[in-house]
Amino acid sequence: MTRWQLLGVLVAAGLLAFLLLDRSEIDTPQALPPELADEPDLYMEGATITQFNDDGSVRYRLASKEIRHFERDDTTRLREPVLTIHRAPEPPWWVSANHGYIRYREAAAKDNTQKNEEVVFLRESVVLEQRLEARHIRLTTESLYVYPERQFAETDQAVMIDTNAGRTRAVGLAGDLNAGLLKLSSGGDQRVHTIVLPDQFKRAPSA
Repeated sequence: MTRWQLLGVLVAAGLLAFLLLDRSEIDTPQALPPELADEPDLYMEGATITQFNDDGSVRYRLASKEIRHFERDDTTRLREPVLTIHRAPEPPWWVSANHGYIRYREAAAKDNTQKNEEVVFLRESVVLEQRLEARHIRLTTESLYVYPERQFAETDQAVMIDTNAGRTRAVGLAGDLNAGLLKLSSGGDQRVHTIVLPDQFKRAPSA
């Protein structure tokens, strides 16, 4: 091989190496520096998310002081969220907490296909309540899973329910919010316990 042939081979090899290196730098995503690794991909203050039914009516509304979305695990973190679940013509349910997050999980649809179901997890000073003309329901617990699409809530933490009739304590709850049905759970050494207000069953004076 002559000197010029050798030089041509070296130039071609160098050009190929440059092209491969340049392409690898384009195709390979650059890792974020450590100081930015925990930063959200989307940040909003005082934001509200509204979900509508097919007929245009509001299904639920989620307001939060801060909303931080992270693409890496598709999680949305919430600070002081307030979730309003509408069930016209009945009054809505309100759920509030200090913190929470939104994630999606696979769930079976009515036609037996798989779909992503939205899950709202709330923690710290969780309050679930509904205000009716005749009665008021207020539930407090430390954590609660809410499924807004099917209007369902559940927890395995201790719950306390206050109503016009009295106070009930339980070790867990599963609630169909659309139907207004709350199923309370008991534990091995703790049963569902209710305290009835003294005036609840007083008879009205006869005429």
